[in-house]
Amino acid sequence: MKTTLLIKLWICSAAALMSPLCLPAAAQPAKSLEIAEKNRVVSSKGSFLILVLDLRPNAETLKSAGTGSADLIIATATNYAKDYLSKAEYTAVPKVVTYLISVDSMDEYNRANFDGMKRFGTLTFERKGEAVNLVENKLSYTP
Repeated sequence: MKTTLLIKLWICSAAALMSPLCLPAAAQPAKSLEIAEKNRVVSSKGSFLILVLDLRPNAETLKSAGTGSADLIIATATNYAKDYLSKAEYTAVPKVVTYLISVDSMDEYNRANFDGMKRFGTLTFERKGEAVNLVENKLSYTP
């Protein structure tokens, strides 16, 4: 009788652990931030793209994410790298270097004043066939 009860408890606990709700935060896929087009800059430089993402409008979301903010930034940069590499004008480009910044001040015309920006590092993505992979992570963001 005790053996049967132990087996039932073991099966129930194993099923509960396999539930997606029980997975630790690191095991769950990170959500992505929405970066407005006016807060993104993309330019072709030789054989790769330079993508600049201004994280300032999403500062509160990143602060509330706490230790998961780095995963959120990586997921966001991955989405935008994939998006730009899928565009027709960039089909021959194999690599995207993403600069993560925060522009804290504006000039008198309400344009970004890049003199006072903070840099949070770079993430480099490469296209391999249909996949876009993170190949270099130099992210230095702390909430």
